[in-house]
Amino acid sequence: MTRTALIVTTCVIILGIYDLVIVATNGVDQSISRFLQDTAFGSPLITFVFGFVCGHIFGYMKPSGTHSGH
Repeated sequence: MTRTALIVTTCVIILGIYDLVIVATNGVDQSISRFLQDTAFGSPLITFVFGFVCGHIFGYMKPSGTHSGH
């Protein structure tokens, strides 16, 4: 696993655990999902930018040649 993959995986796991603990102790109103929803309704530009960035992250990139393709 590359360093980048390790960092991204670790961050996702930490955020998932954090969200689980917050929802279990404080309810859904304090969750990451609720924060993102409230932010999206308050400023649609932030939602657009988030989607734009995700589109570029997951968009097509030519293979680097380090993988055999199998």
